[in-house]
Amino acid sequence: MNRNPFHVLQLPADATGKEIVDRAAEAAELAETDAERHAIAEARRALITHPEVRLRHELLEVPGSDYLERDWEPFEHENRRNPVDFSAMTEGAVPLRRADFDLRAVLGLVLDEVLALPEPDVAAALADPPVRPVWGTPPIEVRHVLFG
Repeated sequence: MNRNPFHVLQLPADATGKEIVDRAAEAAELAETDAERHAIAEARRALITHPEVRLRHELLEVPGSDYLERDWEPFEHENRRNPVDFSAMTEGAVPLRRADFDLRAVLGLVLDEVLALPEPDVAAALADPPVRPVWGTPPIEVRHVLFG
């Protein structure tokens, strides 16, 4: 799988060359497998030695992305339980009835949408007509057949 080098090195897209080299060295030391070390080396090589690859990844990177999970843990701790109390919300709620809906209005909106005619594409019809107009004698008509 071809992963984003910024994601592999856990760096923002605006990281400098020195930051990339330092982070690659640190990540290579912490890597547990040869595959991880190889991915880190490839990411460093892609960002440092190939400016067009780096530019492509910078353009495709989500703005403001942060691959470090330092923000996730406090968020997860604060929101461990669901903040919405569904039982309290349903205590005073009245269930919907058929009289709450205007079926004619809903049906009218649906039919208006379904039966709406699209705008004709006149330019396409003139560009490729089924029968090309020609100068000269007009094509035979019904009156010619019936009345001679």
